[in-house]
Amino acid sequence: MSVQQEQVDELIELVETIPSKQLEAAVAEREGGLDAALTLIFELLVSEFNPKKAEGQKGVFQFDIASFEGKKLHYVHVEAGECRTDEGQHDSPDITIGIKFPDMMAMGVGKLPGAKAFLTGKLKLRGSPLMGTKLGEWFDHPEV
Repeated sequence: MSVQQEQVDELIELVETIPSKQLEAAVAEREGGLDAALTLIFELLVSEFNPKKAEGQKGVFQFDIASFEGKKLHYVHVEAGECRTDEGQHDSPDITIGIKFPDMMAMGVGKLPGAKAFLTGKLKLRGSPLMGTKLGEWFDHPEV
């Protein structure tokens, strides 16, 4: 098992066993804290990118994650069959996804489907709503 998979398994266990209100504090205590957990979640997302499903399309997904440490900004850029992620604010995102840290963790490890997060108000979209559906279409994210 890879180190990344071990870390993902640890995050899954935290999401499954710790109440949402306490999850952020528990993750903050881990090595690297919130930033390391978010980096892991976005690396996992990039690894699940399916270029065949996004063929001929492009888009930038900006994530605006609310945490007790302040806003955490990450984006995912898909273009020419490639997917990459970075921290910070992208100059021209197609969609901005607002979400709280515990919900991002649950969504990132497959415990909270994006559509459910949106329908229950845990996820807010600004920009192209159609682009919001592409996260589900272009990425092979297994539900666990």
